[in-house]
Amino acid sequence: MKSIIGQVLQRVREGVLDPISERISEITRERVFGVVGEHIDCHINCHKYVNDLKKRVGDLKRKRSDKEAELRVVDLSEKMVREEVQEWFEGARNVIDMSDIEEEVKNVSYLSRGSLGRHVRQKIQEVREIYSRSNFTEGLVIERPPSIGIPLPIENMVGEVDVKEKIWGYLRDSEGMIGVCGIGGIGKTTIMKHIHNELLNETIGFEKVIWVTVSHPLNVVRLQGDIARKMNKGLREDADELERASRLMEIMKTVKYALILDDVRDKFTLTRVGIPEPTIENGCKIVITSRSADVCNYLRCQIVKVPPLPEQESLNLFLDKVGLDVLEIPHLEELLKLMVDRCAGLPLAIVVIAGRMRGVNDICVWRNALLELRQ
Repeated sequence: MKSIIGQVLQRVREGVLDPISERISEITRERVFGVVGEHIDCHINCHKYVNDLKKRVGDLKRKRSDKEAELRVVDLSEKMVREEVQEWFEGARNVIDMSDIEEEVKNVSYLSRGSLGRHVRQKIQEVREIYSRSNFTEGLVIERPPSIGIPLPIENMVGEVDVKEKIWGYLRDSEGMIGVCGIGGIGKTTIMKHIHNELLNETIGFEKVIWVTVSHPLNVVRLQGDIARKMNKGLREDADELERASRLMEIMKTVKYALILDDVRDKFTLTRVGIPEPTIENGCKIVITSRSADVCNYLRCQIVKVPPLPEQESLNLFLDKVGLDVLEIPHLEELLKLMVDRCAGLPLAIVVIAGRMRGVNDICVWRNALLELRQ
């Protein structure tokens, strides 16, 4: 091996190289001179490249602002930003950040200008690449896939598990109309909000899950409009109640729906509103919550009654909301139990009153609050 190297060195000294050695020598010279030349170019033109980068970043910022302005006028409840557009915005955000370059410019020395120039040239190439991808010929957005419904904000349920399971039983069998009945504040709405959200992920196969809070007194035109909007459709404002009912009927017959009508207090017929009758064939379901058993019976609902909370569950809920530290207040436990008893097992009353008494340590204030409840 040493003799071969020695021969090559001898030929170099003599100026005699074979074609392969000459080519190796040529490539080596090109690479060395190329690297040296690039470093010299980056050293000499460092500030020129920095200014070029600033201009290109400014152009990219304006392009990004234009795209953001286009998106602001799009109704993103019905459309969604393309994945490639989201990636472009992320890429633009990353290359627009010049904090590392600016820090290097502040601290650059004469000897380090070449390295800075090389870094800036790389950054320029990244900005050019991102800018070149800013022409989205297919647009920025696409149609959003049909949503069966929007999850509702919910609170924890207390003591309504059996009622909830009963409602689920009717939803899974042949019952088309279900009425959840009980006095105000008993927890009907809370139960149905939980069921609504679970229906969105249920495999029963509803194409649309609709929640509408019904006004009191009943406004049929408003109810028709609320249901149509939840179906992502519109009804003519100048049409009368009957025309709107016909149009709504046409819309709702095209989907398998679960319709939840909350706080129904007045009697009405489904036909008057424009709601198709739930049947075994169409697989649709309607659930109403109401304080009135008469309303539920009028709509021919299978009634599920929501009972008051038992004594111990009422006490647990009150303590959860008021804070367990109240039990440390002398002579308060008996007053607390009397106050819970006055709430009559109504979750809403318990939560409101416990919230008012939270942080109150004066037993006289508790006695006055109990007197107010009794009155």
